[in-house]
Amino acid sequence: MQNLTPLEIQKQTFSRVLKGYHTDEVRAYLHLVAEEIERLLRENDRLLRDSAELREDLEDHSNRERILKDTLLSAQKVAEDLTANARKEAELIVKDAELLSERLIGQAMQRVADLERSITDLKIERRAVRNKLQSTLDSVQHMVVLDAEQEANEEPLTALFRARNS
Repeated sequence: MQNLTPLEIQKQTFSRVLKGYHTDEVRAYLHLVAEEIERLLRENDRLLRDSAELREDLEDHSNRERILKDTLLSAQKVAEDLTANARKEAELIVKDAELLSERLIGQAMQRVADLERSITDLKIERRAVRNKLQSTLDSVQHMVVLDAEQEANEEPLTALFRARNS
């Protein structure tokens, strides 16, 4: 059967027979059938348009979903890369800090050793100065004793003068 249009149904004519159907009733029924087919065709057309729109929407949503998945995967990859880079950078910072601390500790230990040597040298110098001072004090004390002895053994000047005149 071919596709009928409502207009074809309405214009359809039948041959007359003696014992046929009532023409006005057939025409009224054909008119109802034509209107129903027209309504169904409009409904079918609307449903086809809705279906096309829904397919476009579905395709659009599918594309968006694919884009979102791709974006999510990209974001996840970037996050993993950032985390890995941050971890590597943190390890480098820690290693640098450890090397710096070892170098500073080495410098501090060297400074302590230098200070200990300086303290030892100053103690030796202090001992030498103390011995020299003690020696000087001993010499001065010896000179004081000698001076006192000499003073005790000295005769007054008048005695010398008398001894010369006598």
